[in-house]
Amino acid sequence: MIMDPALHRDVLERPGLEVAPDLLSRILVRDAPSGTIEVRFIEVKAYAGQADPGSHACHGATPRSSVMFGPPGHAYVYFTYGMSRRSA
Repeated sequence: MIMDPALHRDVLERPGLEVAPDLLSRILVRDAPSGTIEVRFIEVKAYAGQADPGSHACHGATPRSSVMFGPPGHAYVYFTYGMSRRSA
């Protein structure tokens, strides 16, 4: 079976738990003024929004999480590595 490499916005208008498996191995392409950026999804985490205490959306929209409450097709990316390191 050959999967269409394009993932159109209308496919994203579903709950995150349904969309996440469809994102794996897909390539996000962004044409920016500095050039084309391509990113392959190799790991995807999905949560049940405000109903899921593990989600950053569980406390409602904040300046940091507001993208999760907007239209489909936008990414919420957060930094995790090295946050707990303390300088000597």
